[in-house]
Amino acid sequence: MGQGQEGPAEAVLDRYIKEGGWVFLDNVHLMQVGRGADEGWIPRLERKLEAAAESAHPGFRCFFSAEPINGAPQAKIIPESILQNCIKISNEPPSDMSSNMRRALAAFSPDLEGRLSSAPKRTAFRSILFGLCFYHSLLLGRKKFGVGIGTGSGSGLGFCRGYSFNMGDLVTCGDVLINYLEAYDAIPWDDLRYMFGEVFYGGHITDNMDRRCCTTYLQVLIRPEILPIGDLSDPAACQPPALELAPGFRAPLPTGFEALRDHIERALPAESPVVYGMHPNAELSLLTSLGETLFRTVADVSGGSGGSSGGASSGEAAVRAALKDYSERLPAPFVMVEIEGRIKEKSPYVVVALQEATRMNALLEEMRRGMEELQLGLDGALNMSDRMEALARGIATNSVPDAWMACMSTRVQEVLSLAAWYADVLKRYDQLAAWTAGTVVVPNSVWLSGLFNPKAFLTAVMQTYARANKLPLDVMRFVTDVTTKTVDQVTEPAPLGCYVHGLVLEGARWDREEGRLKDSAPGELHQQMPVIQVRPVTADQHDLAGYYQCPVYTNMQRANVYSPCVSTFTLRSAAEGAHKWVLASVALLLQDDLA
Repeated sequence: MGQGQEGPAEAVLDRYIKEGGWVFLDNVHLMQVGRGADEGWIPRLERKLEAAAESAHPGFRCFFSAEPINGAPQAKIIPESILQNCIKISNEPPSDMSSNMRRALAAFSPDLEGRLSSAPKRTAFRSILFGLCFYHSLLLGRKKFGVGIGTGSGSGLGFCRGYSFNMGDLVTCGDVLINYLEAYDAIPWDDLRYMFGEVFYGGHITDNMDRRCCTTYLQVLIRPEILPIGDLSDPAACQPPALELAPGFRAPLPTGFEALRDHIERALPAESPVVYGMHPNAELSLLTSLGETLFRTVADVSGGSGGSSGGASSGEAAVRAALKDYSERLPAPFVMVEIEGRIKEKSPYVVVALQEATRMNALLEEMRRGMEELQLGLDGALNMSDRMEALARGIATNSVPDAWMACMSTRVQEVLSLAAWYADVLKRYDQLAAWTAGTVVVPNSVWLSGLFNPKAFLTAVMQTYARANKLPLDVMRFVTDVTTKTVDQVTEPAPLGCYVHGLVLEGARWDREEGRLKDSAPGELHQQMPVIQVRPVTADQHDLAGYYQCPVYTNMQRANVYSPCVSTFTLRSAAEGAHKWVLASVALLLQDDLA
């Protein structure tokens, strides 16, 4: 299936509905999804199958396949009526390490060793292959901790996006491993890591932070320490490898494939986030996301109030009351002409303030128009349209309407309830009102989470410094210094750059006394960060030694459909290196979804 296949598919269906036979429609998710008056092809398929249920040949059967759409995990690809009346089969890999390790190692036969010319190369093949299987299992199992796009999970702690890693990738990497070992006398570790992480598995990856995570796994796993110590032909002198693939799980002594399988059954630790390099708190994030998804789904399929007319009347009364409350609290739009009249010089900060005020006006106008129309519809003065119905449904279920969310461009509907989202909008407005008052001077500390486009503000920090020092923008970078102040303690602008606040840390904690990253406290999923100074520097001064490049995301879904990684902030880390925080998915969030 795909674009242009509507006619041929309908012709085949009409023929086999009449004559009998089996029809398989492959990749139905590729069919165009209709909008507005153009309903698309899937609803036509639904009506055709409903008619076939009454009059089709007894031998007619229709099969079709579909997969989630990346970027729209909640998209309703298959109509509900079809799902209720069909047999459904889902094919997913297991999510635990032991099952994935068994499946991965079973894909290789001991006969493969015959392609290698010497015993040392066969030993190296078994060792590296075991590490490669462990790597493959880590990538599959990590998905359960959350995939920001590609599943309905509310967290991107595992990956920012969903990827279809499969056994074909693993088998191909095994063949490449044999070819490289046979072609070179010394093991080309860098080449192997590049081929595995950038070419084969990396071919699926579209997010830079996910790519960094996957290549970091390879740097930890595929290295010389995975080989046994000594000559395997002398069992008395040979010792197991020194490398720990996971805490408490050392690489096996590769005496044969049977020894590798036995090592999986005997030594693999119990399933936990620690195996994946994550903090045990990741289990709490997983359970929280699953619970939120469950209740959100229940609310979604519950529909309207239904039942008696008294229940419907009560539901309408609740919508009217909420609509009245939201309408009364909606602020007036900014008068852009009046604001621009007070501006003496359009500095980068002023340009950002004007852009933010313009976006806020667009949101307020859409909210006011929608609520006024809905009020007229409830009063009977207008016919209820689809947009009005969607707004009423959002107010009734305390979820953000799509029309309002489309004006935000930075957050997703599932993250906040409507009440919390509305309070967030008012808080954003208050910051902009203070910023655009008087001569439009940037606040002493900017609530970064309250900006529609925080990336533009960070660029403005560098532009301001570049203009003042007559430097080209392409040589500018910035570093971030975490202060010990709260926003209430900031009484003057930063001496260089700008102060920002409102971010929370996920996956680790910030030690205020030592001024560096440390492991999270048990049960603490998010930690409010102190005020952070964004300090511009030139490229030659941009020294990242001793720092972790921490990605900044809008919310727990991380690379959501509206905005990928906002930026990377430099957080001081301990001497053990940044790979620990990369594998733990440590990130800064502009929005605390658990607050």
